[in-house]
Parts: sequence; structure tokens; C-alpha cells
Amino acid sequence: MAKERILKLIEILKTKSDESHPLTLSDISEALYAEGIEAERKALYDDFKVLAENGYDLVKVRMGYSSGYYLVNSDFDVAELKILLDAVEAARFISAKKTDSLAEKIAQKAGPYKGELLKRGVVCFDAVKHSNDKVFYSVDTLLDGISLKKKVSFKYFDFNVDGEKVYRKGGAKYILNPVALVISEDNYYLVAYSDNHDELASYRIDKTDDVTVTDEDIKPSECVKGFNYSKHPKQSFSMFFGESEKVTLRCDNSMATIIVDRFGEKVKMTAFDDKKFDVTVNVQISPTFFAWCATFKTRLKIVSPQSVADQFKDMLSEILKQY
Repeated sequence: MAKERILKLIEILKTKSDESHPLTLSDISEALYAEGIEAERKALYDDFKVLAENGYDLVKVRMGYSSGYYLVNSDFDVAELKILLDAVEAARFISAKKTDSLAEKIAQKAGPYKGELLKRGVVCFDAVKHSNDKVFYSVDTLLDGISLKKKVSFKYFDFNVDGEKVYRKGGAKYILNPVALVISEDNYYLVAYSDNHDELASYRIDKTDDVTVTDEDIKPSECVKGFNYSKHPKQSFSMFFGESEKVTLRCDNSMATIIVDRFGEKVKMTAFDDKKFDVTVNVQISPTFFAWCATFKTRLKIVSPQSVADQFKDMLSEILKQY
């Protein structure tokens, strides 16, 4: 009975108390009685001692002529939980249904009173949420594959003009060697390679179905050796893989913040004149990199290598042919 009482006591203190809402001994006794457990004052004092000895931060405060008690939640403070909650709300790869479920769990970490404040203070990011509720199960399965060093298989789909799923390869499964899971620009990706094509490719996890771990061991490949887990999101654009090149860009001074946001605070910018600066960065050359460059019009120019500048000009020429 003592063990059951202590477990119920922990639950009551976690769910019904915080620093702004301490519970008196009478409050605690009534809550326990509602659960079918009777407890005298001496028994509760003994339980408090057991909690303290086992690492629980139980705080006693004065409340007029009586005392109140509450448990300090040392896992996260409210500001940290707020950041986590906003991140979940803003993440596109988390479905609306799963967002609501995670938001509720995060809010519960703040306790019964601050949790309600957290939920009421959620910012509406107007994020376009994906509808695939299986993303979390897919992530779990893919992590198993990486951990076990086994190949993974799944169906991969696009959407047609009617908004219907259309499976690639006629619905046949992809069988791939998983390397890593990467979050980039609001989407969750699997980085992997096939036995037939010895190069890395990315697959959006929200566009996968029927994800499984196979019994087949991963086939080692040289293409993995050059993959940098931490630098890849900075070098790639929308997870398009391409040849890695050291590219020099000439930018208007007004673009300094944009360059730091894209390539990190350690990027070195060198003044070209009083209005422009040069920056040399490692990027993976792809259509999405060129699209990013085009966004800034005359504020950005590819200076070198000339081969990359020529590719950019060729892409722009192809686009202009449509008009």
C-alpha cells in the first residue's frame, strides 16, 4: 500500500501543483482519498522524506497558518517548452493531427496551470501541414535500419493535378542503403543510395509509404565517405544533391545577414569595394542553388568558377525561351 500511495502522491504533485499552486496536506489527503487511498499526516511526512531521498525536488512553502507543497519540474522551464511547442507547430512534416497530440504532451510538461497558458499562447504559423500521419512510424523504422545496418524498402509517391497520390516505379518498392535522416527547409529527408547507383540521393519521408527494414545488410559504398552530416544542409539547397564546388559570390552589402543565415556565422566575407563583398562557400551545384541565386537578381553574382557561372547563364537562357 505504501508503494501505491507514493506513486499516486507523485502523480498528484506533478499534475495538480506548481510554485503558484502549492497543495496543503489536506489537499493531498483529499486527492488521495478520491483515489481510494487513506493517508495520515505522519504517513505523508514519511512519503515526503522518501521522495527527497530519491531525488525529487519537493518544495515546502508557508501558506498563512499552514504549509503547501509542490514538485519542481526540472526537465524544462516554460521558455524551453514554448520553443519546443512553436517548433512543432511550425514543422511542415508533422501532420496536423500529430501536431495537436505533440503540443498536448509538451504542454503537460509545464504542469496543469502553465500548460494551459502555453497552449493559449501558441503562435499560429499558418504552416502548410503534410497529411501523412505515418511520418513518425516511418522515421522510427528508418532509424532501426540505420542502427541495424540493414537496407530499407518503401513506396515513394508524388501528387497529380487532382491531388491524388501517384506512386513512382508503378508502385514497386525502392530498396536502399540508408545513411542518415536530415531536416532541411521544413522537410524531413532520408539520405540513401542504391546498389545500382553509387551516389547519394534524398527522399522526403512524408512521401513514403509502407516503410520496412529488410533482412539484407547495407552494401558499403565510397559515396558515404564524403558525406558530412553537419555541413550538408548548408551546402545543399532543398536537399538536391550535386557536385560539391567552392564557389565565390559577389554580393551587395545588404546581403550580409542573408549569407550568414544561409552559410553560418563563421563564413568569411571580404570587402570588394564600399558597396559589395566577396564570399567563398562550398555548395552542391544544382538547379535549386541557381534558383536561390536568381532570387536576389543583381544583388548577387557568381564570380567563380566560370564553369558554374556558365551553367547558371545556360539555365536562365532556357527559362527565357518560354517567354
